[in-house]
Order: sequence, then structure tokens, then C-alpha cells
Amino acid sequence: MRFDLEWLRDELEGAPHADDLAKCLTDCGFNVEVREPLGTSEIWDVDVTTNRPDAMSHRGLAREAAVATGARLKELKIQLEESVEPAAELVSVKIDAPELCSRYVARVIRGVRIAPSPAWLQEGLERCGVRPINNVVDATNFVLLRLGQPLHAFDLEKVRGRRIVVRRAAEGELLTTLDGVERTLDPEILVIADAQGASALAGIMGGADSEIGEGTGDVLLESAWFEPIPIRRAARRLGLHTEASHRFERGADPEMAPVAADVAAALIAGLTGGTVCSGHVDVHPRPWTPGSLELSLAALSRFAGLEIGAEEVLRILDGLGFLPRWDGDTVAVTVPSWRVDVQRIPDLYEEIIRHVGYAKVPAALPTLPTTPGERRGAWPVIDRSRDAAVGAGLAEVVTYAFIDPGEDERTATLPFDMPQGLILDNPLARTQATMRRSLLPGLLGAARTNINQGESSLALFEEGRVFGLADGQPVEREHLGIVLAGRTGGWDNGEKVGFLHLKGVVDEIADRTGFSGLEWRRGGAPWLDEAQGAVLSVPDGAIVGLAGLLSAEMAGAWDLKQALYVAELDLAAAPEKLPLPRFQELPRFPGVTADMTVEHDRKLSYAELVGVVRELAAETVGNIELVARFSGKGLPENAVRTTLRLLYRHPERSLTQDEVNTAQENLRRELASRLGVGFA
Repeated sequence: MRFDLEWLRDELEGAPHADDLAKCLTDCGFNVEVREPLGTSEIWDVDVTTNRPDAMSHRGLAREAAVATGARLKELKIQLEESVEPAAELVSVKIDAPELCSRYVARVIRGVRIAPSPAWLQEGLERCGVRPINNVVDATNFVLLRLGQPLHAFDLEKVRGRRIVVRRAAEGELLTTLDGVERTLDPEILVIADAQGASALAGIMGGADSEIGEGTGDVLLESAWFEPIPIRRAARRLGLHTEASHRFERGADPEMAPVAADVAAALIAGLTGGTVCSGHVDVHPRPWTPGSLELSLAALSRFAGLEIGAEEVLRILDGLGFLPRWDGDTVAVTVPSWRVDVQRIPDLYEEIIRHVGYAKVPAALPTLPTTPGERRGAWPVIDRSRDAAVGAGLAEVVTYAFIDPGEDERTATLPFDMPQGLILDNPLARTQATMRRSLLPGLLGAARTNINQGESSLALFEEGRVFGLADGQPVEREHLGIVLAGRTGGWDNGEKVGFLHLKGVVDEIADRTGFSGLEWRRGGAPWLDEAQGAVLSVPDGAIVGLAGLLSAEMAGAWDLKQALYVAELDLAAAPEKLPLPRFQELPRFPGVTADMTVEHDRKLSYAELVGVVRELAAETVGNIELVARFSGKGLPENAVRTTLRLLYRHPERSLTQDEVNTAQENLRRELASRLGVGFA
């Protein structure tokens, strides 16, 4: 906001040098951003925050400067001579919307002569960014800039019926404003009307029909207080922003209306040779009631972190107009009418501390009692799954939740319980018209982009929400998707990614996320290759995911020219909290390992084989590991040799080799009987 240094100094007695004045204002919260020399004065651009309408005037800013610098704010003197003719006999005022206008003051100046303003006034207005018009209008703008109270001057002869009515506009009512634009109004907009219709937009802009012109002889001067929020809404709706609306919509001083009217009337009379009629027409349906607050000096010092004496507190509050009363540790204040922003004790703390100096406040963080937060709902599972995926060496990607309807149709073949897609009524694009039911379409698109850019090895995951309809109701679930391609390991000893790599990643993530007893069963078509595809389930039989080599059909649908191993898990099956780990005593006796090579049909899955081995093995078998798996040359078609390593250990003694050999032989015999397998 622009301020004229010469006008600012006129409000102060004992004002310091301009440099000191600018520094003190900046230190107390009014940053002097730009200082532009102009003739014998300076134009200052001061950052006045929106909650300080009291400082949007030269006198308001001078009040702050007086407290900050030790200068004295001059008394506001009004030299007003009135005629014997009462203003009340020339005009009447009625407020039909007291909820929007709590006070309306009118004064009448008769016998004015409209002419250009004197040079000092024109130059001062121009320095503050206001265009001079004539001596009457310029006088109202000067008072606005000096006191912060918007005023409006009507040509009294053009006020039909010599009557002012403050009311809501009628629906569709028309008004041509001073900018020459005809505006259509509605009841949400407050207007100043005469006996026949609207004459001005209250608190925003006057009307063209009653403006001051060369033929004006008598002036009706308006000084009022309007509710801020309705003025702000009306100004935004009409696309108007004026000096008046800028202040009214932030909160003007409710007690300044009659004072500003007197100052402006005296100035107009002096500039135009007119005569001020006696008295105000002052309609005041909702009188202002001052607020009061009490603060503790000890509490203030604790809050600030430094000792602030009572004398300093009283000096600051008195200079700002709060009329402080001191009694022991308590200071009681009356909030002045111009401080619409002060409503609580912390507001008073701010007033005092900013004038004491923020630089004096010690830089120490307060000690606050805190309670550790806890993430609830799906977040613990989400966090564990992400940590597990990152720990497994995967990089996280984020894809759109909106996908192509064609891709969504393919998603219906996945083994998840999401029978219907969720179609958007107003999609951003045709290719984003459906909410995803799976993470795989987005992950495959991300993989295609990376491969097309020359990235042959991928290890990606995404944790995100999927959407669908179940029984006509929207459903949301958290899923985790995985994509592997190319090679894994170091650059010098890496190997090609295969099904076992994917299985190791999925098992590790599932274990750390909390899936218990994850079972792998052949399946997943048409998404997965028949020979290298699995459906994942939990012990109760519920399907929670799939994993395997992406089928040629799906690779073609996404234009993928490289083998991809994919997996997706429904995180809803994981528990919110993991059980606490239990300590298991380390074994005291050594274990004995024994390998067993089983020759079986390819249709017998590894999971089924190990399950039967564990069921039939002796109690002393503690661990079963895969050593090798071979098929091809030297074996019948569809035959596989799987080598398992069994660890035998007794909790109370060492086992002999004969005991292990006997257990192995018994296991072979029972496996051959149960599964019809052979041994190599």
C-alpha cells in the first residue's frame, strides 16, 4: 500500500529521520518494501496485512510509528463552522437492512463551487495512486487516505425526494455506476437508494445519476459503516475493487463515521467556499460496544520467553489506544473501535511483543508434552508392504487410478473379487474413463515406457488403491503390484530373471507384510503363462493374489516385446498388527542333512510335493530346501527331477547316520505309495 512520507510525518510530533522511521515500522510488522524519492518527499510501499485495516491510512500507520519510535501522535483537530440551517431539514435517512449497515451519517454542505483542487492536494493524491477529479471528490479521497474511512459525496439536487434509504437491491434492479457500466443487482447486494431507486453500491462505488458535476451546488456527504463480508461478496460478484471496498471488506472503524464526516465537511467547505449545515443526520440502529480484555504480566513474560516490565506494557498499549489499567499482575484494557483484529489475549501478546522487538525474543523451542501417534486402519499394512518391497530391491512407481475401459475389461479376468468396474460420469479423457480394478494395467504401461526408452532390466512395485462395485456399492482395496524383467544381481555376475526370482521376492514381501501360510497353486490364465503361473491363497482358501510370467496374449495387448514377471497381492488379507516375535532356543545338538531326488510328473507342483514330504517326514525333520530342479534331456517328456535337502535334528541327543538313512528310506517308500513318484 502506498504512503506519502510527507503526509505521514504531518501526523507525528518529533518524527525521526526517514531511515529510522522506515526501520522501526519494518521491525514492528509493517515492512517498508520500497522507498521512492519524489520531490521533497518519498513514496513508501508498505506491506499492510489484511487483518490490519486500521493501518491502511496515514493516521493509522502514524499511530504505529509513534509507539515504535517514541514520537507523539498529534491530536486530530477539526475546525468546523456550521450554519444555523439544520441538515436534518434537508435530507432524511432510513436503514432498512440494519444487519448489513449499523450506522449511516450524513452531512450537507451548501453553496459549493466545483473546481480543480489545489496543487498540494492533487499532487498528494497522485503520489498515493489516486487520480484527482474535483475539489469535492478529492476531499473525500484525502480523508479516506488520511483516516481510513471511505466517504461518498452525492449531488443533493439529484437525490430524489431528498431521501436516503439503505436497503437490499431488488431482484434484477439496474444501476449505472460511476465507471459507466450498467449493472444488474440482486438482494444479496446492499445499495444506497433515494425515493425512486438505487443511487450507489454501498461501500463499493457511487452511481452515475447522482455524481458530483460542474453544476453541483449542494453536497450530501455520506459516512457509514457496513458489514465486511457482504461488501466483499458483492465486490467479487460485480468484479469491482475500489479503495472503499478494500477497506470496508476488511473492517472499518465503526466509530470513525461521524469524525470523518466532520473532517471532510470542513475540508470541502474550505476548498469550495461552501457552508456546512448544522448537525449530522446520524442513524445508528446497532451501536458499537467496546470489548475488554485482561492479561497477566507473568503469563506474558512466560509466553515471550523474556521479562517484560509493566511500564513497557503500559507504554505500548496506551500508545496503541487500548487505555490500559494496571493492578498488580493484571493489566485490563478496552479494545479501541479501530482494532477489529484484537479479540483474544494472544492478540494482545502480539501487540506488545512486536513493539518490544521480535529480535529480543530468545530463539528456543517450547517444551510441549506429546503423545506418540499411531497409524491406524490400512496404514500399518501399507507401510510394511512398501518397506518390504524396497527391502527386496524394488523401485516404487505411481500410476494413474483412471485407466482405459478396454484395459479394465481385461482386468475382469483376474482372480480378485471385484466383479464390476467403476465408470466415471465425467472422465478427463476417453482413455481415463474407468477406475482401476488392478494395479497391473498401470504397471505394464510403466514397464512398456521404460523398455521403449532402452531400460531392459526392471524391478518395480506400486502400492495403491483399486476400485470397483460389489452389490452396487463402491469398494476400495489396497493392493501391491510387482514387475520384474531382464537381469538381476550385479553387472558382472547377474543372471536372467526367472520364476524363482519372482517367487523369492513375493515370499519375502508377503512374510514381512504379515501373510501367514501363503500357498502357491498353478493358475492365473489368461494373465499368466500356463507353465509359469500361480494363484496365491491363504490357509482359509481365499485367493489373495497371482504371480508368474506374463502370458504372450497379455504381452501383445500391451505391446511388450520382453518377458515380464508380474505379481499382485490384495493387502486386505494381511493383519493390521504383526504378533510379537518369540525367542526360540538355539539347538544344542548338530543336525544331519540328507538329499533326496524325486522324479515326478510336471503336473505335480513343487508346493504339493513339499507339502506331502512334510506330512510324511519323521518328526526329526526340521527344514526342507530346494537344491535343484531339472527337466529335459535324459528324462521322459513331462518328467521333472526335484532334489530336496532335508535337515534332521533331535532336540535331546545326536542322531546317528543309520537313523537318518532309515528315516529317508521310509519317506521314499511312503512317497512312492502316495504320489507314484520315482527316485534317482
